[in-house]
Amino acid sequence: MNARAEPAAEPAPLTLAGEALRADPAPLWKEWTLTNGLGGYAMGTLLGTPTRRYHGLLVSAERPPVQRVVVLTQIHETLILNEGAPDEHRCLLTPLHFASSDDRPENMPELVSFELGTSCTWTYRVKTPSGQSVEIKKAAHLFGHRNTCAVEYTLGGEGVAWRLELRPLVALRGFHRVTEPDDFEGRFGSRTHDGVTTVSAGEHGLRLWSRGARLTHAPERWRDVLYAWERRRGLEDREDLFCPGPAHSAGDGREQHTITLWASTDTDLPPTIEDDRQARRDRLAASVGAVLERAPEKLGRADRLALTRLVGAGDQFIVRRGRDETSLSVIAGYPWFSDWGRDAMISLPGLLLVTGRFGEALGVLRTFAGARRNGLIPNRFDDYAGENHYNTVDASLWFVHACCEYLRASGDRSGFDSLVPACADIIGAYTRGTDFQIRMDPVDALISAGDETTQLTWMDAQRGGITFTPRHGKCVEINALWYNALMSLGIALRETDPSNSERFRALGARVRASFSEAFTDERPGLIDHLTAGDGGAWVADRSVRPNQIFAVSLPCSPVSVERGAEVVRVVRERLLTPMGLRTLDPDDPEYRGRYEGDLMQRDAAYHNGTVWPWLLGPYAEAVMRVGAFSDESRAEACAALAPLIGWLERGWSPGQLPEIFDGDDEAGAPREADGCPAQAWSVGETLRVWLLALGDGARLSTDA
Repeated sequence: MNARAEPAAEPAPLTLAGEALRADPAPLWKEWTLTNGLGGYAMGTLLGTPTRRYHGLLVSAERPPVQRVVVLTQIHETLILNEGAPDEHRCLLTPLHFASSDDRPENMPELVSFELGTSCTWTYRVKTPSGQSVEIKKAAHLFGHRNTCAVEYTLGGEGVAWRLELRPLVALRGFHRVTEPDDFEGRFGSRTHDGVTTVSAGEHGLRLWSRGARLTHAPERWRDVLYAWERRRGLEDREDLFCPGPAHSAGDGREQHTITLWASTDTDLPPTIEDDRQARRDRLAASVGAVLERAPEKLGRADRLALTRLVGAGDQFIVRRGRDETSLSVIAGYPWFSDWGRDAMISLPGLLLVTGRFGEALGVLRTFAGARRNGLIPNRFDDYAGENHYNTVDASLWFVHACCEYLRASGDRSGFDSLVPACADIIGAYTRGTDFQIRMDPVDALISAGDETTQLTWMDAQRGGITFTPRHGKCVEINALWYNALMSLGIALRETDPSNSERFRALGARVRASFSEAFTDERPGLIDHLTAGDGGAWVADRSVRPNQIFAVSLPCSPVSVERGAEVVRVVRERLLTPMGLRTLDPDDPEYRGRYEGDLMQRDAAYHNGTVWPWLLGPYAEAVMRVGAFSDESRAEACAALAPLIGWLERGWSPGQLPEIFDGDDEAGAPREADGCPAQAWSVGETLRVWLLALGDGARLSTDA
């Protein structure tokens, strides 16, 4: 039996090395992520080659956490050993792809190890033709709550003379676009003075400085840099980048030498790299401890390690909205999503409640409560800090759920009471009717919403005027959330507001009675949604989709245990895969098993077969609920989550969990991950429900 480990001071770094790294068939496609708590990030590949327009060593958030700008795409690094000697050797540490050549260049160094923790570190070994060997370590670091990065190189000490040329490649453009060749001329300005290089492009600017290397001013245009992922997605896949000039450093190899290059859009100087690393360790220490304290003593070392890594992965999504430390939000996914209301509310229990970060959870809830309009919290905040988008029917119901979960987890009655007016406003707006035809049907107390032109549920793909998964009318998960919101809020207010408590629970009782009649028939499982037909009739859509699982997984369920067990069985047999739930039964004629092609083709598959990892959370919880949280049901839940947890180390986004996978199977597992390499609700739901399955207190239904 394993003794209880002491809580780690930080999530343990993830290291890939040795044969596992050398045998990796696709280092070009594996992606790492660092974030700064402002919405900015650094992201790239294990090989170092940028393959997306979104990749960069510094992507700043000019108006946190949005208005993101790709500032520094990459540093082109040339290492010359024994320069001028017969055995002179040149190599590139980080290759680029160009439209004219996709081939890996010659003289690539050996990648000895890759480590992802508070920084991202590569260790290379370079050999000269005469057999001499030099080891070089490169560490990329993104500073917390600053739009500043540093790249540190350590080499020498093996007796081999060396020279390092570093060419910063600058984009300075919005992260959703590339710089067209016709826009390049005259766009950039640069100068070097007193060891600092400044680069400007329109309203954007950058400062570069170094220690251990000399910056020179020699502007260059690097043409036709190719982004392979964008080519696969059918988008603009190349651009020209600007280099203000190289930085040079040299050594005779007799002693170790460190070169650091900083890039920043801030005006003040950052702390030291080590101080910043320690600040993150300190911030996460309590969260790691809180999670490990919930884990059973018999849990093995590998599982404890995975728990700490999930804590570290989840931390990357918590951001400030503006510069105010108390105004917080949750980025839905990196690299391209902003903060979405639905994603934030679903992710919050796993990211902030089970980790004991109650003050930050309250900050997120207050951010969205303060931004509501007509009883709706934002669907998302605009990428470029424009008007908020409110086209969602479920986000506000998830908000009520998150508020009640906050009270249950934290016991903070005062904080919860500050959120009650927003919760009551949402209930009132849905009852009376609000934007996007969201309203309670007075006949059966169920919620209907939208029309043929809207996409208000989480199955919201729409492009070119086409709604790919039309679900207007009365949806099964919306009304499960509606019932859960009424009952959870009614229970939470029993002692402090008995009048409203009784009113909400009475309405909930009506919803439960209507739910059973509306969404069940002679077939097992639940009807997905009802659309208004002629003469006031409601037409059932019986597509087998995962939305029905929420009627079983939520704390207050509108279905019987027997019906819930049927739902779990249907979902297990038709939708469950090792990495998540399919969004449509493979036998359905609308099923699309591959998420590939251009954006129209991808959006058509997005909710019509594509697998979503975050859905394993509600599925595993539903398994436990219908099994009364027995040891057998907990074991089944853990088994369902295990392949996704293993992805943390073996997947193409080391240390993170992705947005989606293909629906079709190969050898029993979805073929390929896609979408965002780092997705908040994939991480949050995995951490939350895994802890629940391990025995962290059975959250039995409280709607009695």
